[in-house]
Amino acid sequence: MKKALILVILLIAVFIGELLLFDNNTHIQSKAPVIAVTSYPLYEITHKLIGSQIEINKLIPNGIEIHTYRPSVKTISSIVQADLFIYNGLGIEPWIKKGYENALDMSAHVKLNESHEFEEHDDHHHDADADPHYWLDVNNMIRMTKVIQEKLTSSFPEYKIIIDKNSDLYISELQALESSFKSRLKVCKRDEIVVNHNAFGYLASNYGFHVHSLTGLSPDEQVSAKKMKGITDLLKDEDIKVIFFESFVSSKIAQTISKETGADIQSLQPLANVTQAEADQGYVNIMKENLKKLSAALECE
Repeated sequence: MKKALILVILLIAVFIGELLLFDNNTHIQSKAPVIAVTSYPLYEITHKLIGSQIEINKLIPNGIEIHTYRPSVKTISSIVQADLFIYNGLGIEPWIKKGYENALDMSAHVKLNESHEFEEHDDHHHDADADPHYWLDVNNMIRMTKVIQEKLTSSFPEYKIIIDKNSDLYISELQALESSFKSRLKVCKRDEIVVNHNAFGYLASNYGFHVHSLTGLSPDEQVSAKKMKGITDLLKDEDIKVIFFESFVSSKIAQTISKETGADIQSLQPLANVTQAEADQGYVNIMKENLKKLSAALECE
């Protein structure tokens, strides 16, 4: 009888141990690290540095216009659950209403163009006096890479060697891209372009040309009749042969102006968000396409 009682106690102990082991394994699996990011440039950098090791959740799906995106309750809750949350700041994600302990506001770590360089209406949808499209400055992309590298190595030190190696490789690509912009846009016959949305101020200030836009820093602004006439007259008077628009924005207004002026319509990618096909190309290759189109429009040597 005594032996039987001991056997029963041992069996119970083994059963409880297995339950605890199962619970621990389940807990470990549910706590697999996740990084949440908002825009495409932030996703690109994070994925380049650590994407093969840790899940990265891009909150704004590919193919969606970032300025008009509104998240679901589920998306908001995923921010809190993430080990690290990286966002642009400067009001480009107006749905981020509070500070998160796991958050990294990238706008605090880059060189910004201040608002005095833009028209008065250009602060539409933005809560800071700066142009939020700072990733179009390749030097800012290098700064962003270094900041994310530091944050990732402190958050996930076990991957430091991989992160540092990947960061060096990516920064080399970005430095080569910056050199290409400098050389291709150094000597040009023209010094102005026309766009539907003033997202290209960083490129203009870095490489010495001017941007005339139908709308300000947000592409969903209404275009006034006065603005349309001003752009139309500019295209005619200066014999500007191209008007740029973005693939996520309706080209109806650009088409109307094109019919009146004869200007060609081309897309220029501001890279706040991209399609899946563009994501497969990557930031550097998309920017090379932008450079090719800008060089032609500005009639550079």
